[in-house]
This record gives sequence, structure tokens and C-alpha cells, in this order.
Amino acid sequence: MLVVGASPAMADTEISINPGNVPTTAADFTQNCDPNLGGGPYPNEDVWVFDLPGSNPPTDEFVTVTGTWSTPSGTVTRTIPAAQDSALVNDMGTSKAWIRLPAGWTLTGATAVVTGTERFFVLTSTCAASNPEVRPRLSLAKKGAPASGLKAGDVVTYTYTVTNTSTGTTSPITGITVKDDTVTGITCVATSLAPGASTTCTGKYTVTAADAAKGKIVNVAQASGFFSEQTVRSNEATFTVTTQTPQASLSIDKKARIDSNCRDKCENDGYAAKGDKIHYTYRVTNTGTVTITDVAVDDPTAGAVVCNSTTLAPGTSTDCHAVKPYVVTRSDVKHGKVVNTARATGKFGSRTVVSDPATVTICIRHGKHDHRKDHGKDHGKDHGKDHGKDHDKDHGKGHGKDHGKGHDKLPVTGDDTGGALALGGGLLAAGSLLLGASRFRRRAGSTL
Repeated sequence: MLVVGASPAMADTEISINPGNVPTTAADFTQNCDPNLGGGPYPNEDVWVFDLPGSNPPTDEFVTVTGTWSTPSGTVTRTIPAAQDSALVNDMGTSKAWIRLPAGWTLTGATAVVTGTERFFVLTSTCAASNPEVRPRLSLAKKGAPASGLKAGDVVTYTYTVTNTSTGTTSPITGITVKDDTVTGITCVATSLAPGASTTCTGKYTVTAADAAKGKIVNVAQASGFFSEQTVRSNEATFTVTTQTPQASLSIDKKARIDSNCRDKCENDGYAAKGDKIHYTYRVTNTGTVTITDVAVDDPTAGAVVCNSTTLAPGTSTDCHAVKPYVVTRSDVKHGKVVNTARATGKFGSRTVVSDPATVTICIRHGKHDHRKDHGKDHGKDHGKDHGKDHDKDHGKGHGKDHGKGHDKLPVTGDDTGGALALGGGLLAAGSLLLGASRFRRRAGSTL
């Protein structure tokens, strides 16, 4: 018995459209509005018909046809028979496929999956829209960079993409411009666009302190142009950029200068006495990211303070000084020092900004906080101890050395006390003789 095996089924293959058929619009191709192949004509819709030449269904036929079209809003693809208003037709001789699409689209390419050995397929006919409705349109897309982490003074570059999305016409939209409720000076590469064409426009915006305080910038833009004498406006495009979290802060640096009456005796020693004048100066710095207004210095001890500037941008400083010098009082002398604390203040919107305190302490000369006297005492005390130690040590050495030689003669140290003692002894003996002679005279006189 002879068994003959069947021939294996051929695998489906993918082929491309005849390159001579693309690109094209339906209106520019061979017209044939066949009711069995999509029908038409339709208002604002084109019918596209594809054919697989030399095919013999069901052996050779379309499985799918996928076309690529350029549209006013971008490139789109559609697959037959999955797409709406499309079908495969295999009972009209060769294998065919059709699809109905919005009017004005341009076919730029197509591929097909087929059974059989055909090497390409063709666009065989179209049925262009009848009296298509003319709809001039513009679309606008917008973006900005950088889009986050912004602070006052930063520059944001906005990019606007304008596209002519008109249908039912091949006429351009001219005089295209973009207006933004925040950005000014926007310029466009092109100002006339045919249907499906796009242009890029740009504008720059500098972030303000008010923007930084709000935390974000939300702006709206719209493109416009002219279709003949008709004004065409795009959709409104919105984009949001965010700023750094606003930081409102101040710092203060404080110094004191003493105007003393003691002149050269205590000049520049850094200490004060009753009646001396202390002059206070300050430097206030904006250490935040926003502008601070109403800048001032609060110093209860110094009193009124004036500043060169009362508005500070981020990173800037101003110098201030007390209107009158502070005069050291008896109470200050009693306390031994003058302690003065100041703070810088300002406004950020409705918020009050206060710096950390800055304190300057001036000690009273010879007061209880003048530690120079403690240093003198310690120095004298230590000097006495050392001097006594050295004296005893040297005396012990000398005494021991002379004592070892014998007791006949004491060492002579300091002044000549031996001569002084001898002179004193002589005077004492002379006094005794005079006293004795006086008594002898008295006795002799009484005898006579």
C-alpha cells in the first residue's frame, strides 16, 4: 500500500506596499467609489482600497493590512480588518482590503501579512470625501525647563509647539503667534503652517521673589493665526514649575566700641568704667531665599537703632548703629559688666522674621569680672613661694658650707653689723661713765 503525504501548509509572510504608491492623499489618487469596497463618497471621510495582485483566494490572500498615515495631530496606524469601518474582501477575484478614514490624511507606508508567495501589494483606488467640511485648527503643547527647585532670579525657558491640525483643506494658517499670561517676547521659528506641519516657539521668564513665595508658577498660553481672514485659536496650554520652599531668615553680627575717660591709662584695654560711653554697631544679613522688608534691630539696652537699608534681597547685608551711645551706670559697675543682647527683625509678607540673638559683654575695669587682678594675685603668690624656696635653699647651702669649716668666725652677710654693734657698745660705756661722774659730783657737793 502506497501512502502519499500531503504538502505542508505555507507559513504566512509579511510584504510591503508598492513604494510608488506612497506618499499620497486620497484626493490625489485614482478615484473609484465601489459600494462593495467601502462605498462613498462620504462627507469628511476618505475610502482606501488595497489589492493583492495575482492572488487566488483562499490559497493566496490578505490576512491583515496595516497602514501608516500622517495626520494633523501626528502619525497614526490602522490595521484591517481590526479597525472600525474596514474589511477584507476575497470574493471579487483577487484578495482586497478597504478602510474608511477621516478626510485629508496622507498614506506614508503599509505592510501586509499574506498567505502565498506574492512579493508586494498595491493601493488600487480611493474614494475621496465629497465636499469635505473645512475645519481650520491649531493645537498647542507647552513645557518649561528647569521645572523644579527654582528660586528668585532663576530663568525658566518655555517651549511651545504649535501644529496645524486643520482638516478638509490644504491651505495654510498664517501669522502664527503665541501669547502667554506670564511670559513675554515669545518668538516662533515659523509663522505659516500647512495642515499637519508644526513649529517651535520659545520664551524666557525670570522667577520673582513673589513667585518663590508662592512655591510655584502656573501660566497659560494660547496660539493663534489666520486662515484666510478667519482668526484661528488653539487650545489653552498650561504648565507648572515649582520653586524651592521659601526660607525667610536673618542673621546679626554685633560689635561694641568703648569711649573711655581714662585716656592713655586704659586705652584699648576693652574694659569700661562708670560714665564711659559704649557705641554699638550691627550688620544684618538676609540668609534666606526671599526678600525681607522692614529690616530693623531690636536692642533694649542700646535703644533706638537705624539701618542703612530696610529691604534686603537674599544674600545681601546692611549696616546699622545705635543712635546714641550707652553710658555706663553705677548699677553696671555694681554688677561688674554690661551685657547687651540684640536681634534683627523684618517682614516676609505678613510673617515676622526674627534672627538669633547676638550678645556683647563689656566688663567693668577692676570689677568682679575683671580677671586680670586674679592673674596678678596668682602671679605674686607663686613668685613669693618660689622666692622663699630659693632663699631657703641658698641659705642652707651657705650655712652648711661655712659651718663645716669651724665655729671660730661667722660668715659676713648683708651690712657690716659688727661695726655697728661695736660703736653702740662704746656709746653705752661712755654714757655710764657720765652718769657715774654726775652722781659723784652731787655727793661731793653735799659734803661740802
